[in-house]
Amino acid sequence: MKWLYLNELVPHIGGSLVQGEGNPLIKNVVTKRYKVDNHTLLIDLYTKRKINSKLFKKFKPIVVVTEKPQDFNHLGDDVIVIKVEDVDEAYWKFIDYYRSLFDIPIIGVTGTCGKTTTKEMIKHILEKRYKVQATYKSFNGGHRNHRYLLGIDETTGVAVIEMGVDSPGDITFYIKYFRPQIRVLLNIDVYHLVGCKTPERYLEAKAEILHDLDPVNGTLILNADDENIKKIDVSKFRNIILYFGFSDGCDFQATDVAYDRGGMRFTLRHQNQTYPVFVPGYGKHNVYNALAAIAATWSAGVDIKEACERLASFNQVIEHLEFHSGLGGCTVIDDTWNVTPLSMANALQVMKEVAGSKTKIAILGYMPQLGDGEYAQQEYAKMGEKVIETQVDFLIVVGDEAKEIGRKALELGMDPSKVYFSNSGTEIYEILHPLLNEEAIVLFKIPHRVMVQDSFKELKAKIIVS
Repeated sequence: MKWLYLNELVPHIGGSLVQGEGNPLIKNVVTKRYKVDNHTLLIDLYTKRKINSKLFKKFKPIVVVTEKPQDFNHLGDDVIVIKVEDVDEAYWKFIDYYRSLFDIPIIGVTGTCGKTTTKEMIKHILEKRYKVQATYKSFNGGHRNHRYLLGIDETTGVAVIEMGVDSPGDITFYIKYFRPQIRVLLNIDVYHLVGCKTPERYLEAKAEILHDLDPVNGTLILNADDENIKKIDVSKFRNIILYFGFSDGCDFQATDVAYDRGGMRFTLRHQNQTYPVFVPGYGKHNVYNALAAIAATWSAGVDIKEACERLASFNQVIEHLEFHSGLGGCTVIDDTWNVTPLSMANALQVMKEVAGSKTKIAILGYMPQLGDGEYAQQEYAKMGEKVIETQVDFLIVVGDEAKEIGRKALELGMDPSKVYFSNSGTEIYEILHPLLNEEAIVLFKIPHRVMVQDSFKELKAKIIVS
């Protein structure tokens, strides 16, 4: 956080001094009473939490912005108290003021799949030139926005923010915090139906990326090949759109796409120039991620040749289509960080394209954010179709919610002796063990919340050798 004197903040937050005095240096801003420390400004949003008097006596100076100054009277004049009529309003005034202190590029990334990888690619490219503030891994819940924003200080050159969607309004909330001038929309599939209820509302939630975007000075980076993105009316922003994809006419176009050792090679075409690109990690979806990252960093001022060269040294995100050596010499693909219909389809496609003549074994789990309604069952059935399309030899379905994957595969003619339903890592190991040799490739596509269970942690430990 950029350190600020209290007298700098008060005019922007509002309120009146009712206890204590002085102009302390503020090094930390929190919203929960138990998080106070030295040189802290507490914006007292959570009034039901008890006040730990020992903390307030231990740390100094502490400033409190509150609607209820009487809660802090017993702490004496060592605690400075500023009374406001509406503490939520005071909080947002602080957020607006703090964000306004920094005239740096801020890039916001969203999409059903690929957000974390693309964000990490962007960060990797930019770190050669700048100190980069970014969301951590795929931890992009709105309650973390505060810490990410305060992570921006005078030394920050650029910020990259992953914007997830659980429910309508989430992206608008991110935009309110960070005001990203450069915005990336990777793809829109069907997911997060628990919060969004229908695919149509989910699409609308992703379309919030247009909220409060400057149609003159902003930048909107879109996947030209995504059919759902095409449903969004972006006519107001046509002068600031950069398209990426495989199709002709893209501002950032990938051609000559091919699998190579450890990743994908392709030719990037941009403004009548061509650039060779290698990106670690398999799959055409990873090429889309790379294109989006190059477009975003170019928009932030990085030379395209430099961006392409930096991508070659990118380290794949853990548990995102990671390849390992497995028991008996088999190949294991660990894609367990998250499970969505699009990412499952991509993972199955990658397994098919790298397997050659190997026996393909898919361990597929339920998708937590699909829920259990009509649309969810449709998506599970589509995954059963994808199993057949990618010529999976053995299918193991994990979780009762995902049974429709196996049912559909059976309906489409898959050998019943090669389709299993299980909720136990121990049982799955017994099924797998006889199948594992140098001619086998195994895809783990099970949600992270299942993989942390003891029997599945043990299964993974037994199967993955290195």
